Amino acid sequence: MKIQDINPFVRQALSSRLTKQNQTDTFNRIQSVDCRFFYINDGAGQMRFADAAYPLRAGTVVLFRAGTEYVWEPDDFVDYYAINFDYTQSFSHIATPFHPIYADRFSEADIIESPVFEDEPLLGAPLVLPFAPEFEIKIRAILTESLIGSEYSAALTSGLLKQIIVEALQKKKTAATARPPKSVGAIKQVIEYVSKHYMEELTYDRLAELFHFNPSYLNRIFKAYTGKTLHEFLFHYRLQSAMELLRSQSLTVREVAALCGFPDPYHFTKAFKKYTGLPPSKYKHQ
Repeated sequence: MKIQDINPFVRQALSSRLTKQNQTDTFNRIQSVDCRFFYINDGAGQMRFADAAYPLRAGTVVLFRAGTEYVWEPDDFVDYYAINFDYTQSFSHIATPFHPIYADRFSEADIIESPVFEDEPLLGAPLVLPFAPEFEIKIRAILTESLIGSEYSAALTSGLLKQIIVEALQKKKTAATARPPKSVGAIKQVIEYVSKHYMEELTYDRLAELFHFNPSYLNRIFKAYTGKTLHEFLFHYRLQSAMELLRSQSLTVREVAALCGFPDPYHFTKAFKKYTGLPPSKYKHQ
């Protein structure tokens, strides 16, 4: 199987919390029959695999294949978003969610599917990104769409998860390239700032001034870190936010456009249709 063949089936998407007092999953070795994607929303701790333990904090992303043995070790609590999925649609007829199984009771025969990626060995082992807050908006969109359960939900959640997986791979490879600590810290601050102020007028010059960088240099290191230019990142973040608002709030298209940083409704409608394939009014009703 190759990366281009990924067509995820999202079996379940949920928000949950683990604490030291929750002994069901905490500090026990567990395995799952399908794949897992976690995004840490709050709290701290670590997740332990057979060969390594990785710190968990807000913004951490963890992705691994079915059958992977792992242990949750929260310091006090860990709030997270979880997506249970397959890499293909071959078993989409099995829609019932699967809970983790204690490792001493787990059988390899229980695994639903276990594809081997010819062109991407990184997916053969747990993939951990210490800080990837740019994925949160898409992950929340998957959760929202899973709850709505419309006739288009399966296609939308599949497309969003494929984007996340591919972008996580890109980010993991980019992270292997050495960067000055100041640059890394600045990019994290820019992402956090954009996530809170995306509805405002933001320009290269404004962001560069706020974080004390030359505009062209900031854009260059931002793309090296995220795989996107600042403009692309902000543009996609605004459109993803608009998708979630249209699905979950009783707002007009004009109101959504304004809330997501598009002062011109016509420009918003044109951009939204190009991004999703549907004009916002039709997307909202469907």
